[in-house]
Amino acid sequence: MTKTTVPGLRTATERGLLVLALPPRIGWHNYTAIREALYEALTAPSARGHAGLVVDFGETVLMDASGLVLLARAQARARLLGRTLRLVVPPSDERLRDALDATGLAGLVQVHPDIEAAVAAPPRVVRPRDAAAPDPVPDSVQILDAIRALHPEDVRLSRCLPDAELTITTAYPPGDDHVLVHVGGVLDQITVSRLGEALTAMIEKDAVHLRVLTHDLIRVRCDPLPVLLGIRWRACAEGGCLSLANLPPRLRQIIDREGLGPAFQCGRLTAPDLTTVS
Repeated sequence: MTKTTVPGLRTATERGLLVLALPPRIGWHNYTAIREALYEALTAPSARGHAGLVVDFGETVLMDASGLVLLARAQARARLLGRTLRLVVPPSDERLRDALDATGLAGLVQVHPDIEAAVAAPPRVVRPRDAAAPDPVPDSVQILDAIRALHPEDVRLSRCLPDAELTITTAYPPGDDHVLVHVGGVLDQITVSRLGEALTAMIEKDAVHLRVLTHDLIRVRCDPLPVLLGIRWRACAEGGCLSLANLPPRLRQIIDREGLGPAFQCGRLTAPDLTTVS
């Protein structure tokens, strides 16, 4: 194996699968760097030819709840991409195996005793998630709640967003024909397409008046304006509208720079507590 830019993290290829051996210790101190390395492995062009990704916990000790959060978010990203995520957890690591069972993660990822078993296992068919379809498996809110139950004293968990990647929930205010769409988590090149698909599905079901309210802690890592403009055009073509509320500073700057504030306002807003783009 060869070392990557993350200290202690090594990569290799086994039988066409990309294998990542994690550092000896995982804690909040190196969580961000390891998460980015996992995301890169799942999305980098060199990894797309592989049938899946194997994450080796064989020599790793979890110092706190960060390792479970890392796994939950990596699983969500893999599922969003239609990739298979496999774990190597030695049978002797009863603590981690019990945590995977308690949080529901054991039912979402393939867990194997060693790398040889992981790469030899038959592939599991994974399809990219349909954002508009019902989800029969535990969602990230449930998983993170279970992780908090295992680590009630880990104060860092309170700053974890409710979803590993992106949350999209809807509400129908009484007496208002607008659909209120709450969006939280992370908007990047991958999840912004999921947002677009979800909003398009709503319009196709005759929910043409959409009001998007972003979470206070949403993280914007790309320019979502092209997708939002496309959704606005689609809604307007059906006689509807798309308004934006509680915008994060980065997105507000992008919209103001392009002079598009009025394009995302709606004349029929009835909720006085929502501030639209100005």
